[in-house]
Amino acid sequence: MSEPMTAVLLRAAELTASGKPRQAIDLLRPLVAANPRHAEAWCRLAAACLDAGEADQALDSAKRAMVLDGEPAWPQRLAALALSDLGRHQEAAVAARESVRRKPGDWRCYVVLAEVLADLPDGAVEAFDSALHASQLAPTEARAFQVLGDAALRLRDWGTAEHAYRTAIKLDPSDADSKANLATVQRRRSAKPPAPSQLNKVQVWRALRMLSLLLVGGGLLALVAGMPRPTPYLGFFSGALVLCCLVVALRLRPFKLLFGLRKLAVTVSLLAASALILAGWTIALWFGATTMQPLVLSWLCAVVGGALVYVGGGRKR
Repeated sequence: MSEPMTAVLLRAAELTASGKPRQAIDLLRPLVAANPRHAEAWCRLAAACLDAGEADQALDSAKRAMVLDGEPAWPQRLAALALSDLGRHQEAAVAARESVRRKPGDWRCYVVLAEVLADLPDGAVEAFDSALHASQLAPTEARAFQVLGDAALRLRDWGTAEHAYRTAIKLDPSDADSKANLATVQRRRSAKPPAPSQLNKVQVWRALRMLSLLLVGGGLLALVAGMPRPTPYLGFFSGALVLCCLVVALRLRPFKLLFGLRKLAVTVSLLAASALILAGWTIALWFGATTMQPLVLSWLCAVVGGALVYVGGGRKR
């Protein structure tokens, strides 16, 4: 890239960020006309058009960037936002999911996915999961927590929304939107007591992650210690492990709501089965049993459940 082109792209980005997208467009149109195969220039133009309210032009520019060599996910994100502005919400979701597929480690892809899913009638839960994943991937980015707060607000998860907005404000004290939304959350929370039937999903996924670590790690230690033939003394270790799991499991309340989402239901069922089998094997050890098969089954359930925790909403991103 030549130095003058670099300077023009940087200047255009500064103008767009400072609320002057029209000036950025005036800079970029001659640039893409002279360099029609420059993917970043088309993406910059698409971003400026979005900020200027020209969604059609933004979509055209993003599509031009898609067929060129460049950043793999950026054109998809821009297209998703443009399609959302045009009211083509299903197509926007497809483009946003494609951006995640192309660059799964980029928190911005999950932010865009959460934003466009919010406009779908049945997209609120997935939008929350995407926003939560974005906040885990980018714990120092205010935007990720702002979008997480918005997603939690739509689900009436006041606790998560307040935490997210407070974090966004801490990271960016000038974030007026988060301050206004935080005031809204606090007003709604004070209007009536928090419903006892609401899940704090951040807490639930953290508890599931800890539970899976206890069952997988503790089960592996028990397997090693019990070879070739377990003794009743091993039951004291496995009993302590079961007790620790019980303490962590108390953070999953209210339990009946854990089965409202399929992803949670399967994960919780596997980890619960692992803990129950481990508890039964512990009691059997105290009565003189010497078999290792229940422990192996418990450990396998924990491994599969733990994998679901990290593949699902519980991953750090």
